Amino acid sequence: MNEKNLNYLNGFIPDNKGQGSVELILIIGGIIVIILLVVSMYKSYLADLASEIDSNEMNSLDSSFNDIASKFE
Repeated sequence: MNEKNLNYLNGFIPDNKGQGSVELILIIGGIIVIILLVVSMYKSYLADLASEIDSNEMNSLDSSFNDIASKFE
């Protein structure tokens, strides 16, 4: 084989220098995708829970104000 053929074949020799980094990036990307899917599935549940907590707190606060206001009547 001459030098020209060897240079052509060097392009097909596998280079594994960045393989570990690429695998790590793919794993981290997969984890991020899974987290985003879980958050999007539970978004409505969390929103309902937050509104329920806010509603309960507002009712409690309103009753406390009414109790205080009745003492000043």
